[in-house]
Amino acid sequence: MKYSEFREVLRADLHAHGVQKWRIDYIFRRPELFYQRHLRLVEYLSSSPSFILRLVRIPVRFRLQRLSVRTGLSIPPGVFDRGLSIAHYGSIVVNSKARVGKYCRIHSATNIGVANGEYPQIGDYVYIGPGAVIYGGVKVGNNVVIGANAVVSKDVPDNVTVAGAPARVISERSSRDIMPEWYAALDLYNEDDKN
Repeated sequence: MKYSEFREVLRADLHAHGVQKWRIDYIFRRPELFYQRHLRLVEYLSSSPSFILRLVRIPVRFRLQRLSVRTGLSIPPGVFDRGLSIAHYGSIVVNSKARVGKYCRIHSATNIGVANGEYPQIGDYVYIGPGAVIYGGVKVGNNVVIGANAVVSKDVPDNVTVAGAPARVISERSSRDIMPEWYAALDLYNEDDKN
């Protein structure tokens, strides 16, 4: 990851939280956002060809682990694309081999894990409600809402809402209808329609 890409990821993460600029008081007021910034820094340092920067990664990664314990967030580097929005801190566990697209919003008490040696692949603009469990080799489409306490063990198509245990489609309503208002203000969905 180049430095310019790193800056763009940080900017997208801030926007996904409805914030225009990082402020130092967010260290205490927004611990989930502070955790994310450290996560992104570890990703940047890990991808750097510079030996010095890779050495700097060691104490930064150690600090990320300490933040993980403090916040209850266990999100390994390299899983989420830009625009990650952690709704608030507390018990989020993600397997390091799962892959999640851009502008995902994830709530507490969620688990994205392995089953039978396979890992989830989650699309763009996915809203993951509190207590959701997504496991195994499932593919979750774009613009999906995963309801609170849903257990997703089968593939989910684009632009639907799933809920229940096991999860099933309950609505043709996409994440566009449930994401925070600042997502709409960024015009993210229309940006992808142009591509």
